[in-house]
Amino acid sequence: MLSFDITDRHIRIVRGSEARGKIKLSAASTIDLQEGLIVNGHIKDIPRLANIINDELKAHGMEDKEAVVTLSSNLVIFKELHIPKAKTSSQMLTMVTNQMQHTMGIAEEYSISYSIAGEVEEEGVQAQKILATACPFEVVDCFRKVFSMLNISLKSVCVSCNAISRLILSDKKIASRMPMLVVQVDPTFVSINLYENNQLSFARFASIDPLDYDNSEDYVYEAVNENIYRMVQFHKSRNPQNPIQNVIFYGDTSEYIRLTNALESMEIATSQLSVNTTSISGYENIEALTYANAIGAMFRSNKDVDRINLLETDSSAGRSDAGSGFLLSWGGAVVLSAAVILAINLGIGTAINNNDNKIAEIDEYINSPEVAATLAEVDLTQSKIDKVALFKNDLDVAIKNFDTKNPAQADLINELFETIEGQDCAVKELSFASGEITLTCLSTDNLAPDNAAQAIYELDKFDNIVYSGFKESDAGGLSELEGTDEVFYEFEIKFNLRPIEVEEEPAAETAEDNATEEGGAEE
Repeated sequence: MLSFDITDRHIRIVRGSEARGKIKLSAASTIDLQEGLIVNGHIKDIPRLANIINDELKAHGMEDKEAVVTLSSNLVIFKELHIPKAKTSSQMLTMVTNQMQHTMGIAEEYSISYSIAGEVEEEGVQAQKILATACPFEVVDCFRKVFSMLNISLKSVCVSCNAISRLILSDKKIASRMPMLVVQVDPTFVSINLYENNQLSFARFASIDPLDYDNSEDYVYEAVNENIYRMVQFHKSRNPQNPIQNVIFYGDTSEYIRLTNALESMEIATSQLSVNTTSISGYENIEALTYANAIGAMFRSNKDVDRINLLETDSSAGRSDAGSGFLLSWGGAVVLSAAVILAINLGIGTAINNNDNKIAEIDEYINSPEVAATLAEVDLTQSKIDKVALFKNDLDVAIKNFDTKNPAQADLINELFETIEGQDCAVKELSFASGEITLTCLSTDNLAPDNAAQAIYELDKFDNIVYSGFKESDAGGLSELEGTDEVFYEFEIKFNLRPIEVEEEPAAETAEDNATEEGGAEE
């Protein structure tokens, strides 16, 4: 079995086997990718990537015919949902999919996966807390196409947060350190997972760029430190009685010491990811910090609480044949020419490799004007199809957003002001755009910002509440506070109005329905 951890700039490959919950590793390799070949998880040149992977596998003698993949993308949407208990996993998947499409305003062109993260009680009714992920279907389908070209059976595609969770939770001792954060550091992104009650309860993935930090040489340190702080404050606003006390790092750990010193000031202990020797063997010559996602993807998931394989969930939605359709959809000469090109590029046709005359004949056919014209026509057709699909997706999202848009009413704004002022804070600025409210507030008490964020959360009238901590400030134009010697603390809270439930219009009565009612009345 081969396991691939694929990001925009690297492919980490491990070879091993899984049996009875234990992993035995035998080899590992890394491919560094040119910028632009993969962008936000979307493969821009599928044949070229297949060639690169094929060359790497041949060079290291990795000729296995089964594989699993974990992906990282800024296009993946994470959302916590509260869903009534379902009788079957298929029913749960349907409810999760419908809820994601409704609350996030996404169309059906997304692959949905989920993990059950515990139970909650809402209005006296028990519900399950779900951590759902939505990944664009075209991203998942890219991997189907690559491995179809490689003639490797692709068994699973999952988001990186779910892959690393299998590795983390395979260590039974880890529960004593929760709630905790597990942070993957990379020069192009930071991925943070929050674990509570021996389960993954929240995930965050953020792309990072030196331009966002004034081209600072320390941009990785600054970005990681900033995102950890946000996650700590987010957890504190939801669960102030049980703060985060541990952070585990893996990936690029060159800034580990500086990050440790910064987190010590917040009374948070740090460590680097270690391998659970009871469940993993053969890792002595493999850098676990680098290949952790690929190793985690080899563990089998607990299907009682997880539906994280995007191939399985796509199959339930009737979309499992897209990868093979990529190779077979055009028919005739196009299929023949594409198959011949693939055979030559990947070197998988033994007959071609052993017959120079046949190679020359096929090369002449591939380079003929007829094949070039046919392929150009196919590319033009596909371009038109992609544009129509993109337009339809944008239109569906616009219609959904318009139907569910909730206006900010005066009573609601007044309630917000009363809630903030009830926590010894003053509203400095309020802005509203596209369903999102941003509050900028001041207080002279450094505990008040956390209390205000918690109070808004307890109103239970908003979604996607984000509180990023506070900073020292001046009175900032609030006349009633200016002229004092007190220190002010400024903070910002963002959240979304909950969408309106769209009521379906009742179907119009037909003449046959009316006749039936009249007949019943006469009897």
